[in-house]
Amino acid sequence: MRQPITVFARTRDQFDSARLSYQRPDVAFFSAGACQILAFAFLETYPHAGFRPRFIYPTPGFDGSHVYVTDGQTAFDAQGYVSEAGLLRRHHAAYAPYWQGGVVDITVPMAEFCAANDHAAPGYFPPGAWERALDYLAQFPEPSALALSRN
Repeated sequence: MRQPITVFARTRDQFDSARLSYQRPDVAFFSAGACQILAFAFLETYPHAGFRPRFIYPTPGFDGSHVYVTDGQTAFDAQGYVSEAGLLRRHHAAYAPYWQGGVVDITVPMAEFCAANDHAAPGYFPPGAWERALDYLAQFPEPSALALSRN
């Protein structure tokens, strides 16, 4: 069962320390702080699955940025697969009632996205963040298995 994304928010100490952020459980680490790494690891692992990265960005003064991948219907993030509409609805509800922001496709490489949007690239964390994302991703079904289960 999906939890509100705010459950995984980093403490101020975790936000200020790559080491402390990295030491959190996988679902927390890849939900808040390293969601962009998991999204790009997904794209590298499944390059022909038809997924693209998207960025939920808050209006200045609000929290709640998040990166996930989608094929336009199904989304994937640290909590697994869900409808994209459901992910967006839950995200907004977690920060309600006054949250404001938008969603855009990410059209640049991860390093460029991270630099432009104040997100941490894998090198910011202790060694192994990328490999950790690949290992975590392996716990979930491949996107092709989802298509088979829908038929």
